[in-house]
Amino acid sequence: MTIPLELPIYPATARFEASRELGTTNFACDLSVCHGACCTMPAEAGAPILESEIAELERVFPAVKKYLSEDSLATIEKHGIWQREQDGNYTIPAIRGRDCVFVMYDNDKSGIAYCAIERAYRNGEIEGFPKPISCHLFPIRIYPTVDNTFEIVYEEIPECKGGRARGKTSRMPLLDFLESPLVRALGEDRVKRLREALKG
Repeated sequence: MTIPLELPIYPATARFEASRELGTTNFACDLSVCHGACCTMPAEAGAPILESEIAELERVFPAVKKYLSEDSLATIEKHGIWQREQDGNYTIPAIRGRDCVFVMYDNDKSGIAYCAIERAYRNGEIEGFPKPISCHLFPIRIYPTVDNTFEIVYEEIPECKGGRARGKTSRMPLLDFLESPLVRALGEDRVKRLREALKG
């Protein structure tokens, strides 16, 4: 039995403000350069998740577990598959302040980090939840501000230089590359209106 998240993830009553960089940036992930750095960057906390995603993580974990390393499973045994930070936000634990507990590596010596949740999803082992939305959208971030308003921004980080180079070479707009997670988060109508607003 599957229980997919209601789409769009952000409710119809939410209001959004968007940075102009969203409409002017070219981007296309290049794993051969970054090696999945978005899943392994040093940080005090792991990837942010929405409270509504906690039940989804718990639902898919049994199918995802087989892809995880002993380090991941030991960290999960100690901290769980999600945690609440002092500021009240929810995150996924990280292994010794680095790898997400849902990171997996193939045995091909490439050293590329992959998301085990996404691997299970692509293999048809889970439905309705390809990965947490903050991970799916990266390097776009959606931050809450005040009064049910959210800010949509593009974050330019050194680890994504390969994605910027590939996006420039292929002339791939950031909004096109991340169309699927944007629709998942906002809904088709709001993504259409976002595109129109950024053209102005």
